[in-house]
Amino acid sequence: MQIRRMASGLFILAYLMCLAWGVGAHALKVGLAGNTTSYFCVWDMFCGWQAYDNRTRIIGEDSNGNYYAVEEPWGAFTPFGNVARVNYDVSNNMISRHIKNVLDHSQHAGIDRVYVVQEIWPKQFNVPDRLWSHYFHEPKDKTSYYNLRAICDASGMPVESYPDWFNAQTLNGIADNPRLQRAAERATPYYNTFFNPSELKAQRSTFRSSADGLNTN
Repeated sequence: MQIRRMASGLFILAYLMCLAWGVGAHALKVGLAGNTTSYFCVWDMFCGWQAYDNRTRIIGEDSNGNYYAVEEPWGAFTPFGNVARVNYDVSNNMISRHIKNVLDHSQHAGIDRVYVVQEIWPKQFNVPDRLWSHYFHEPKDKTSYYNLRAICDASGMPVESYPDWFNAQTLNGIADNPRLQRAAERATPYYNTFFNPSELKAQRSTFRSSADGLNTN
């Protein structure tokens, strides 16, 4: 009985130490993409579920302006289903190594630059045709959005980097909203609010509704 109690205590202690290590590493942004084990020691491992599917397209350009699909000549590794492993790296942490590995082990013209393009489409278009016709009373017209993620050299090193499609939509939404622009100019970094309380108190303003949202008088 005592041995079982000690074994249970050691197991709980080891579990808490691993959990503390994972939380600390996640909070400090240390070693998150270095190995697979870190994936099991964070509390938000399933927080990234989205309504859009994602594919990574890699296109090489030579000095003559010709374009090539940078793909493994030996065939893509598909660990789960029919999706290639490169598509699981949504943050492009290993894309440089992937590009270098493919270009080093294939015959091709001299590559000047490599474009990493993100293809996005709603996941509802992945359902079979019979389910689509049952649940959606409209033609199955799949629409993809393409977003440039990075421009790399022939060795796979990034020359230019851009935000992913989701962050780009958020930034565009803020940039195209005059009310949010004015609110960001008035706000201070010390308050998580759209408006500056000191400015509102000084002006003794009231809110009124306008075409682009709430304004102050």
